[in-house]
Order: sequence, then C-alpha cells, then structure tokens
Amino acid sequence: MLPYFLVLILVLFWILFEQRVLNRIAFWVPLAILSLFAGMRSYRVGTDSGTYTKEFRSGLDIYNFRFSETVELGYQLLEYSLLSITKNYFWLFFITALIVTFCYLKTIKKYSTNYWFSVFLYITLGYYTFFFNGLRQGLAMAIFTIALPFLLNKKFIPYVLICFIGSLFHISALFMIPFYFIVNLEVRPIYKIAATFLGSLLTSRLLVTYVAESNERYEGYTQVSDSAGGYLILSFQVALVLLIYIVTYVYKIKDQQFLKLFTFYASGVVFIIPVAMLGTNPSGPQRLLSYFTWTLVLILPLIFKKLNNAYAYIIAIVTFLIYFVLTASRFANLTPYVLNPIFEIF
Repeated sequence: MLPYFLVLILVLFWILFEQRVLNRIAFWVPLAILSLFAGMRSYRVGTDSGTYTKEFRSGLDIYNFRFSETVELGYQLLEYSLLSITKNYFWLFFITALIVTFCYLKTIKKYSTNYWFSVFLYITLGYYTFFFNGLRQGLAMAIFTIALPFLLNKKFIPYVLICFIGSLFHISALFMIPFYFIVNLEVRPIYKIAATFLGSLLTSRLLVTYVAESNERYEGYTQVSDSAGGYLILSFQVALVLLIYIVTYVYKIKDQQFLKLFTFYASGVVFIIPVAMLGTNPSGPQRLLSYFTWTLVLILPLIFKKLNNAYAYIIAIVTFLIYFVLTASRFANLTPYVLNPIFEIF
C-alpha cells in the first residue's frame, strides 16, 4: 500500500501548496501525477488488467485485429488505434487514466465545496482505482460524471447523449437514463428513494437475467458468489446513506442541488440492495453501485462543512483510510503495486 499512500500524500500536498501559495485550485499537476501512477503500473496490478493488455503483450499484428460483437465499439476503436501505433500497454493505461482522471477532477473542481477533501475521498473511496480493474466500465463511469450538470439543471438531451457516449465503452451507462426522471421528479426525496427500492425489488432478478443472456461476456453476472467484499462495501454505503439523511434532517439542509445529489446517490444504493440479495457476483451488477456513490466526493464535504467539527473530520479521515486499505488490498488485487517492466530502471 505504500506507493498508493505516497501518491495520495503527494497529490494532497500539491493541492494545499497551490491553494496557499498561488491562491488557485490545483488541477494539472494532480492530473499528471494520478495519470502517470496508473499508466506506469504492471498488468499484474488489478484483477482484469491481464485481459485488457493481452493483445499488447502478445504483440498482435494490427492486421489480425478482429472486432468482437460482445465488446463495446468505443473501447475496441480505442484499443485498435493504440495497437496500430504501439505494442506497449503503458499507453493504454496512461491514456485511459488521463480520460478518467480528467473527467472526475473537472467535475470535482466545478462542484466541490472543499476541493482538497473531495480529492482525498476520490482516491480513498476507490473511484480513482476502480478502472485499475474494470477499465471499460471505469471509462464509462468517468464520462458519465460529465453529465452531472445536465442532471442537476434538467437538460435531458445532453444528459442522454453523454450516457450514450459512455455506453460505447460499457453498456451499463445506459442504465443511468431512468435516474434522470427519478432525480427530477417533483416528489419528496424520501418517497423517490423508497419507490426505487420497491421497483428494484420487483425487477432486479429479471434485469440481471436479461443482461446476462444478452451478452455472453456478462453470463457470470448471474452466478452466485459467497464473497464478502460486495456486502461489506454495500453495507458501508447504506450506513453512509443513513448518516447523511440524519444530518440533512437535523440541519435542515434545503439546498436543491445538494438534495438532488443525495437523491441520486441514495436511490442508486437502495436499488443495488435487492441485486445484492440475489447473491450475484460482486464484480457483476453490483459494480453499478459506483455510478452513484462517486457523488460522495461532492456530498460529504458539504455535510462536514455543516457539522463544522474537527473531531468529525479526523474520525472520517481515519475511517476512509482504513476503507482504502481494505478495498485496495483485500478486494481489488491492487497490491503489491508493481511497475511496468519498461520503468524498472527506476
């Protein structure tokens, strides 16, 4: 875990440096650090990295590249373009890292009430390292973050367009379209969240079965798993939903942008609960959870600003660091961090 902590410290230090010395929000340097760290890793870091780098490591001749009907076209075009230029998978990891990190940092910079804390959450809650495993879905999720302004400002056409672009890398991005209506429906948030849970309870089995049958790559989604990782992460998110709701109620937070963010986040969490009850593989449909929970990087800074308590900040930081260690080392195969052999001179 040491390399991850060093990167975390370096990024947070630079953000504070630019804020205090230059009086501006750091963007480009954190983007470069995080992109290089992700790009320089070996294919052995991350459960699915070996699969994504297979064609690069085998030295596939570009003329033998075959487009597959079971893989999204956008990702295949990206892979094809890179293979036509280089056979080093560093460029696959680095360019995808640039896209993913740029999208998140751009959104965080625009909406966060505490940029430093938001970036801390972005890294420790696992949204930065998500694409170390699920590269295609990580790209789709990052692209989806750009849709946030259109979700909050009720602009349906550009919102759907961004979901469609995201689906070119992972079809799951289309699943976000119905949540536009859930968030913007003129009903109290608690009613929308409850209705989402009931809807998932009635449809989740059919939905998972349909996705698994429509594409052979997702057949494993219906397989029963006894892994505790998915349940631990979901339980953690449920606890946060309850905590945020209590703070929102006690402090009477009425800000409409915040309430929309919370509705989106909480609706996504409760939607996944019945899916988890099916006992499905956590690396399957439960991965949808991150489409919603990334908004914590915007929600939690505002919550802690309302609490305005130093002890609460300390407890939260320690808790999220422990969570970071558990998820990175136990459930995501991200440790030990190993360099791509071309960088082993360092």
